[in-house]
Amino acid sequence: MNRNYETPHVTADWTRTRETHAAVATAIHAISDSKRSPEAIWEAPTPAEWNHVAMAVEEYVRNGDFAYEPDGYPWGLETVLRHNP
Repeated sequence: MNRNYETPHVTADWTRTRETHAAVATAIHAISDSKRSPEAIWEAPTPAEWNHVAMAVEEYVRNGDFAYEPDGYPWGLETVLRHNP
């Protein structure tokens, strides 16, 4: 299956301290670069970044990297939702 997003390793501490699901944290790290750090994206995502994270989470679940969560995937106080599998 063709992949659009990498699955970089993210420490459990990073996800725990930000109250963020591992799938979201992985997606944030996957789209970060030298201009936008994971911390910057986590704190204040642009609409495009939010959409990319949602698409990456969708891809991760579809490929079995993370389990389907019917209530969505926490991103701090927000939640990334996805369609049913």
